Amino acid sequence: MILENLGFSRSTYSEVILTVKLGKIVNSAPMGALLNDQGEICLRIYRNQRTHRMIVNGAEDCVLNITDNPVLFYNTIFEKEKISYISAKRVSSPRILNCKAYVECLINDIEIHEDFVKAFLKPLLIDTAKEKNIKTYNRAGPAIIEALICYSKLLHFKNIDRERAKILKKRIEIFKEIVYHSTTDSTLRKIASKILAKSEETL
Repeated sequence: MILENLGFSRSTYSEVILTVKLGKIVNSAPMGALLNDQGEICLRIYRNQRTHRMIVNGAEDCVLNITDNPVLFYNTIFEKEKISYISAKRVSSPRILNCKAYVECLINDIEIHEDFVKAFLKPLLIDTAKEKNIKTYNRAGPAIIEALICYSKLLHFKNIDRERAKILKKRIEIFKEIVYHSTTDSTLRKIASKILAKSEETL
């Protein structure tokens, strides 16, 4: 299986859970991942995160755990003690139990910037569950769907509850910003902008 078949893209961030190990320390964190033209997976990891310190201090490999389970994403931030790990096949960093797919990677190179480090990952192994059509989660598509739901409600409330309609338009603005932040895909950006424009015309 190739990375694009899992949903990885050069234009839209895939939201994954990164697992990295340095010495005896293991950490997991949600992370946005993009492909580059060299076939590497690129991550931007901000300062003041444990993952940032581990990579800057010499972590050599990692695992991208692919899941759409919101509880797993939550646990990686707020309840790390609830995460169950299993051994990876090609790298020292472990996998998170019960994910749909895993991409085991070497940390090929890093670029250190003032506020973040950019990590370039070389995929070594892609391992998926038996179910079909496994895809990485991305924020752009769901944000557009949520904006459309808000717009349909706005049409209902515009004449009977103007304040409620204005709140819905504010939500559409937020969803548009999510789309612009998570993808450079011009089609998705145009759709998000058009939904907002239509909501402004309606009010």
